[in-house]
Amino acid sequence: MEPTNEQYLIINALQTLELLDYDWYESDRGLWFIATPSLVLPTAVILPNGEIYPLNWVQEDDNNQ
Repeated sequence: MEPTNEQYLIINALQTLELLDYDWYESDRGLWFIATPSLVLPTAVILPNGEIYPLNWVQEDDNNQ
């Protein structure tokens, strides 16, 4: 699966603002993982529809399946 336009827009904005420490795209699930210097959202995942969730929310969801 290729990244969506929504995901690219978010990544480009974070890069422009120099708020992206690390990013990695997982093509199997279409998820884009990011790390930021933010204390509120240090690690997160960007869903294909552009929604952003803390990484632990996605991990908890995976454990429930």
